[in-house]
Amino acid sequence: MSSALPLRVPGLKGFARRGLSAVVIKIGAAGLSFLMFVSLARAMSQAEFGQFGFAFSLATILAVVGSLGQRNLVLRFAAIYLSAGDEAQGRGVIHHSARLVLLGCGGTAAILLLGSVYSIHGPLLRATAVLTIALGLAEFLPSPQRAAGRVWLALLPRDIVLRLAMISVAGLAAKGLVPELTAVQTLWIMSALMLALTCVQAMLLPQTRPDAVLTQPRDTQALPEWRSAMWGLWGNSVVNSAGRNLAMVILGVLLSGAAVGAMFAALRTAMVMELFLMAINIVAAPMLASRLHSHATSEAQTICRKVALLIGMPTLAAFLLLVVAGDRVLNLFGAGYAIMHAELVILAAGYLVSALAGPTMQLMEMGGYERAYFKMLVVTTGVSLVALPFAVMWFGTIGAALCIAGNLVVLNIWASLFIHAHMGLTAGLLPMGARA
Repeated sequence: MSSALPLRVPGLKGFARRGLSAVVIKIGAAGLSFLMFVSLARAMSQAEFGQFGFAFSLATILAVVGSLGQRNLVLRFAAIYLSAGDEAQGRGVIHHSARLVLLGCGGTAAILLLGSVYSIHGPLLRATAVLTIALGLAEFLPSPQRAAGRVWLALLPRDIVLRLAMISVAGLAAKGLVPELTAVQTLWIMSALMLALTCVQAMLLPQTRPDAVLTQPRDTQALPEWRSAMWGLWGNSVVNSAGRNLAMVILGVLLSGAAVGAMFAALRTAMVMELFLMAINIVAAPMLASRLHSHATSEAQTICRKVALLIGMPTLAAFLLLVVAGDRVLNLFGAGYAIMHAELVILAAGYLVSALAGPTMQLMEMGGYERAYFKMLVVTTGVSLVALPFAVMWFGTIGAALCIAGNLVVLNIWASLFIHAHMGLTAGLLPMGARA
């Protein structure tokens, strides 16, 4: 018999309570994330913060590439297996996915390390390579824990503890108690903390403990299905991440370090708009996976309706706050950042549409339409990134903001129409999703 703890895969009756719990965590996490970047901006020069933003965005992309779609794959399949009480198959998909993440992120980091030998920015690239591995593991681990219904365990280490630790480090530097931080030092400190927390986090749940995953019986009979699904999920995650992170990498090549730092601050501030949708999706994604797998369309629609109601007004309120007081918010990063207020409003408008569209990505991926979503991502993100250098040439950072926001708007409207036409569901609050 397994010694695993009983699973807590939430039902519809507990959705609002668990959704509220996730929102509470994510509100704290979003606040701490914002404070972390503010603290780091104040603990280093604007040029160093620009280098950090470039490296952080690059590591984020490489971690997604190296994860090979396993974050969403394990969330999708483990939620199905664990909710049905099939722990052997749950361990099978977790073991398979974890191994691929280690290999993939190790490979992308190795390529970066090789490049660092021939670059004048070798120290920055080496630190970015280590952060790539740390991010890959830290972003993967919450997926099987969310699938097992352990929302707090999945979120607290990285979203709360890590950010509190980084704020403390930055605070010491800002007060002069330690020397001013550099981008390279910050990347190393963040990587070390992230890896340590990930090791501890893995030990706290039987389904993710290395000894249990490696030694207890596991069922991999569905391996062909996992391999078939992973490529669409991988493509979706890579292209979706590339939209904003690769945009920052491109801006790092085109603009000065100070300009990149200011734009990075505006982007991270605008990403607060994702807060409510991300929080609810933490609970909704595994529920949607199990409902869509069992063809319980009416229950899936109920989940979507509750998601829409829970995110609508808070997201709009956050957008209006950034419109009215965004310059003062950017001033928290330091002198010179408020010049990006217009860019901040444009970016926030894109995230507003994304939030109001509802859980479009989760519906398509959990419903088996990951390849169709991948095609949408390739078209919208590809056009956005190709247009980015020209937009920057003609309109400066305003052009960059328009490209990033436009990508979000077009993608989510397109996905909402597809979901309504092919799945018979209304994903969110956008008017075009209300009718066929």
